[in-house]
Amino acid sequence: MRRFTPLLALIIIAIVVFSTVSANQSQYPFITPEKIKGVLDRIVKESGGKANLTELAVTPGQRSLYLLEIGKKESGKPAIMVVANMEGNSPTATEAALKLANKLVGDWKGEDEDHIWYILPLGNPDGYARFFNVPSQALMVNDKPFNDDNDDAIDEDGAEDLNGDGFITKMRQLHPEGTMIVVEENPLLMKKAEAGKGEVGKYRLFPEGIDNDGDGEINEDGFGGVNPGLNFPHNFKHFTKTAGRWAASEVESRAIMRFAYDHPEIAMAITFGRTNTLKAVPESSRRSQASQSTYKLPRWMARQAGVDKDTKLPLSEIVVLGRELFDYPDLTEEQVLQYLDAGAAVNPSKKDLPYWKEISEKYNEFIKEAELVEKRLDPKSSRDGSFEEWAYYQFGIPSFAVDFWTIPEPEEEKSKDDSGLSIDSVEKMSNDEFIALGEEKIAKFLKDSGSPSQYTAAMVIQGLEGGMMDTKRMAKMMRKNKKKDEGSGADETEEALFALNPDAFVAWQPFDHPTLGKVEIGGMVPYSTVSPPTEAIDSLLESQLPFMKELAGMLPKIVIDRVDIKRLASDIWKVEVWVVNNGFLPFPTHQGQKCQRPSPAVATISVDLKNILDGKKRTVLKLLEGSGGYSKAEWMIRAPKGSKIKIDSHSFSAGIDQREVILEGGSR
Repeated sequence: MRRFTPLLALIIIAIVVFSTVSANQSQYPFITPEKIKGVLDRIVKESGGKANLTELAVTPGQRSLYLLEIGKKESGKPAIMVVANMEGNSPTATEAALKLANKLVGDWKGEDEDHIWYILPLGNPDGYARFFNVPSQALMVNDKPFNDDNDDAIDEDGAEDLNGDGFITKMRQLHPEGTMIVVEENPLLMKKAEAGKGEVGKYRLFPEGIDNDGDGEINEDGFGGVNPGLNFPHNFKHFTKTAGRWAASEVESRAIMRFAYDHPEIAMAITFGRTNTLKAVPESSRRSQASQSTYKLPRWMARQAGVDKDTKLPLSEIVVLGRELFDYPDLTEEQVLQYLDAGAAVNPSKKDLPYWKEISEKYNEFIKEAELVEKRLDPKSSRDGSFEEWAYYQFGIPSFAVDFWTIPEPEEEKSKDDSGLSIDSVEKMSNDEFIALGEEKIAKFLKDSGSPSQYTAAMVIQGLEGGMMDTKRMAKMMRKNKKKDEGSGADETEEALFALNPDAFVAWQPFDHPTLGKVEIGGMVPYSTVSPPTEAIDSLLESQLPFMKELAGMLPKIVIDRVDIKRLASDIWKVEVWVVNNGFLPFPTHQGQKCQRPSPAVATISVDLKNILDGKKRTVLKLLEGSGGYSKAEWMIRAPKGSKIKIDSHSFSAGIDQREVILEGGSR
């Protein structure tokens, strides 16, 4: 009989662990970073010469950052830049980018006639490679050595799979300093104890592993690195463990930004990841900092407040005035700064918001028609230092993000008040429809839905009328408050994940830890929240990707609409030109105008400079609003009757147009 050696035992254990991990990862049949090049090469080969592949950079882990260009570059032809999986935690995003590229050289071949597409299917190759590692650990950083804990060593205290299940989960320890307790309705879940409800904390939580460097902390300095998805300049956060030492410190983020600046034809950015600014317009109430100490009031406000229009007031005094004028005691400095269009740009421009809201409505209607109306958890908000925020706030172009899937929201009993109103029914109303209910009915709804007493009907109506909130955002806030008051207190995502897939949690099991003593290991399996069920992936992408074409169709399109010529004297002419934006979106965005990106459109006349009596040969046009917005250029010139002149309108990313006219007088 064969001896059962220690080596054989180790092999058997390894097989068991590998089988467990493989079974779990089988629900994620995604392409690995190493195989992406082969897919992109095939797309280029099948494109008939319409696609090119570029290596933008090589990551610290010696993986290539690839960008696919589809479409022929022509002057004034707009480009859409699609960036996917910037944080390395969104496999569906990479699959979506590759599927989009396949469509553009396949079923959507005509799309490249009007637009250029720049597609980067994987913005964080090193971080995404960790997705396929065994044991599995949710760590989305590149392979750049990084001293997370600011000691004398680098990458010296990583995680260990102590129970050998193939996952890095959590450890919990009974301890007087504990702040966590077990969720009563579900012992697999943990929540923070709420002293106000008489709950006493029992457990301390740690990541699974040991204290390798003996500094009293566990897993505080693992292998790598920086998350390049949080390394872009806008609102970059210093002194964090994963964002990097400074903005654009990483080769990945620098390469993407350099490509964008080198390609002024880029007119729109679309991010595939974990956020979705199409489903819901980003909130306009983020905290900004005052850029100056005093401000002038708008004329109407100064007049109503009895203040001279040229007087500058401290922000605090304007807040007090606003509270009195609007009878709105909760008015904040952030709301005033937003209204004055001052302070740091952390909220979408109020003049861009109408376009954004219309696009969001079109998207949600599109999703409804595609029968993707399942209630799901809200997508994550755009993060500081992200590509999508940089593209809008600093690069100045329309920037949207889409997530394709989040965990379905568990079904819950829908309650209504005596008037038949529910949070769901209010969410479907327009602002005007809700306001029309009247103060009495709104007050009753607020009370029955458990809203805080300080939120009066008058305040809500004022907020809706002033654009500081809308019914959808109000319903979202009320739903969260209700869950907090009535729910178990567990993390909303964990509760929804358990309802969807209980196997996404490892049961808590005892373990003798070398330094902590008796602990239990368990909790949520890494990456459990990032992907839909296998059978749903293809249909989710097929049904949502067509909206990317609709987005491309909303880009600005600048044309010369009218030319008027008037004879003022012998050989002296007045030429007036109207340049019109026939696209849906403005050019540039109002935020782009503020940050002076991209370059504005110009109108040029083909007359020698010495014969231009008034006006500039090259006239910079003002911002052209979407859907018919125009800008006018005019010149006084000297030229013989019957002369032919050319007038050009030009932009890098919103189209070019030309009109040839004969100096005879009249309109052209």
